[in-house]
Amino acid sequence: MLIMRVSEPTFDERRPDNRVLVRFRVNRQPDQTWINTFKGHATSSVLRAANTVFNGIDITLELAKPQSLPELSTALDCFIECANLRLRSWGTFEGKPRTLPAPPKSFRGTVRDRV
Repeated sequence: MLIMRVSEPTFDERRPDNRVLVRFRVNRQPDQTWINTFKGHATSSVLRAANTVFNGIDITLELAKPQSLPELSTALDCFIECANLRLRSWGTFEGKPRTLPAPPKSFRGTVRDRV
């Protein structure tokens, strides 16, 4: 079962440098790999997340103040989806990589003319 956000994000308090604390809930407690992936995406985003705390299904993070609640909701959902897919923050995959089979021997080492 995938992890999903089950509450709207709320601004908890304002911090210096135009930053805010945001709280929200997810449907189940994430494992450590999921947490690390989520943190990687949140940290490298334009919202520059920091001090992310997971307490069961409650998540709190400090962010650069978003321009709107829809921007914040979209960003959080993207961090969650990337963690569900186990995507690292720089476009790599965390897990077992898929390997492609080698081309047939008849294709190896041959040069074909283009028409």
